[in-house]
Amino acid sequence: MSLLAASNLTKRYRRGGKTVIAVDDVSFHIEPGETLALAGPSGSGKSTIARLALRLIEPDAGRIEFEGGDFLALRGATLRARRARLQMVFQDPLAAFNPRATVARALDDPLRIHGIASRGERPRRIAELLERVGLPADLASRAVHEISGGQRQRVAIARAIATKPSLIVLDEAVSALDVSVRGQILELLLDLQREQKIAYLFISHDLGVVRAVAHRIILLDAGRIAESGEARAVVDAPRSAIGKALVAAAPRLDRSIRHNAP
Repeated sequence: MSLLAASNLTKRYRRGGKTVIAVDDVSFHIEPGETLALAGPSGSGKSTIARLALRLIEPDAGRIEFEGGDFLALRGATLRARRARLQMVFQDPLAAFNPRATVARALDDPLRIHGIASRGERPRRIAELLERVGLPADLASRAVHEISGGQRQRVAIARAIATKPSLIVLDEAVSALDVSVRGQILELLLDLQREQKIAYLFISHDLGVVRAVAHRIILLDAGRIAESGEARAVVDAPRSAIGKALVAAAPRLDRSIRHNAP
């Protein structure tokens, strides 16, 4: 049984009096501990699919099953409880936080909201989360806006894993980082996946990054699936026009990053 299975997802928007089809009859699945990449140019539907998978927006048509149940049927407290198993890391870590909040507050919120730890236990859990993502415990007292972009993204990952999710959606989560920091964050994500069997829905326009971390890939063009398959095979020899264009535009990535696929 797949961890997440989406069938025939469709999402339309009204813009300037016209109907725009952002996602057009898209189906995919993600297995436990797997990384599925969604790649494509801007406007291809990647981020819309990510938000549909998390139920940040609702589809106009289609079905989503998560951990064996109908995800779209959940409401209220049941939906909130299930959402602890689904987390997201955004492209801009500063925009994802209250910049005036401390790191401790950013990590305290999911522990408190989901009842994961008592008030007395939370400082220890926060220190453990920071250590797990390679940050010192004393960073907890710093304001989010005072730390570097790479540190903020590590805090964002720490917040995502705080609820022990089975799936994390990474929406261009490394694209704003410089190359050296990007490699460190990718290594961290692969380490967490090996240790905790977390699955990733990895959204990116960069096929060099995708080749380094993903098991499978779906290439999107104008809201539809243009090509899919094993990530390395698709990136090394794309068949679709959009795949060839993305490969031509992809910067070379350090191949020393340890791919998580066999």
